Amino acid sequence: MTTPTNTGLRLVSLCAGIGGIDLAFHRAGIPAAAAVEIDPAARGVLADRFPQTVLFDDVTKVTADDLIAVGVVPDRTVVAAGWPCQGNSSRGRRGGLGDPRSGLWMHIARLLAELHPRWFVGENVPGLLSVNQGRDFGLIADDLAGRGLEFAWRMLDARGFGVPHRRRRLVLVGHRGDLRAAPVRVLLEPHRVPGHPHPHHPPTPANPDTTTPGTGDGRGNGIRGGLTDWAPAYSHSLVSHGGNDKQDPSMVTYVVQPHTGPRRLTPLECERLQGFPDGWTATSNGRAQADKARYAQLGNAVAVPVFEWIARRLLAVDARAGVAA
Repeated sequence: MTTPTNTGLRLVSLCAGIGGIDLAFHRAGIPAAAAVEIDPAARGVLADRFPQTVLFDDVTKVTADDLIAVGVVPDRTVVAAGWPCQGNSSRGRRGGLGDPRSGLWMHIARLLAELHPRWFVGENVPGLLSVNQGRDFGLIADDLAGRGLEFAWRMLDARGFGVPHRRRRLVLVGHRGDLRAAPVRVLLEPHRVPGHPHPHHPPTPANPDTTTPGTGDGRGNGIRGGLTDWAPAYSHSLVSHGGNDKQDPSMVTYVVQPHTGPRRLTPLECERLQGFPDGWTATSNGRAQADKARYAQLGNAVAVPVFEWIARRLLAVDARAGVAA
């Protein structure tokens, strides 16, 4: 899909983290006018990487008036939110919207009602569809429809977008306007529906001259025979504790190297797996960050290429909506 020149869309990024969605939309030609992030270190990364973006620190306190005061124009705004997933994840207690972290959705819904943006893009874990027997997702769907947004959703995996990283995420797209099925046009490719699933990159044979993603428990358990004979072509989904998963060691990603054994991924490698430029998380507010903070930030981030694909398609559909209007 050819991306036309942006004629004025701007991004408002809620629960922005280190700016994965912000970077993706910037690459597509949609700059971030404002971003909201509660964590000071992650907000410092945003300050270093997006000096022109107005930063807020608490999504529970930001209002539409605050955003309009810094130049946000509702009818030319994309509100994006990758809100906390801990309450929806199959690896947590699954409190859903009752979890104070995943329950931040209520403030996203409030801002959608106050601001009336043209577009909404949301991201969360696949468990959002099933938590509390699907009732929570039903409430979110009601919130979107009740705010005048036509919407669609799709499960997308980062490994289908050029990064060797298994990261399945639920993506929602909502639109307010006259062009029918605009969110469907963004998320679904007509030439692949039905019967033509999104292609996956074929597994890459292990190369003894390069490092290869693999799994293990950090003590060598589960590694049998040649270290590169069995390693999968994709890393497991990165987690916010950076590969020290005591609850489920099988989900930890390591790099297998000939003759030296497995090691954990470095922050630089995690940046690359998520599609960020090298050194994206190296500093926060101009000061060097510890690896622990970088692992946490990257584990909570989105895969940038996925959202760049969405942003470019959204921009093309928006141009068509403008012509139709």
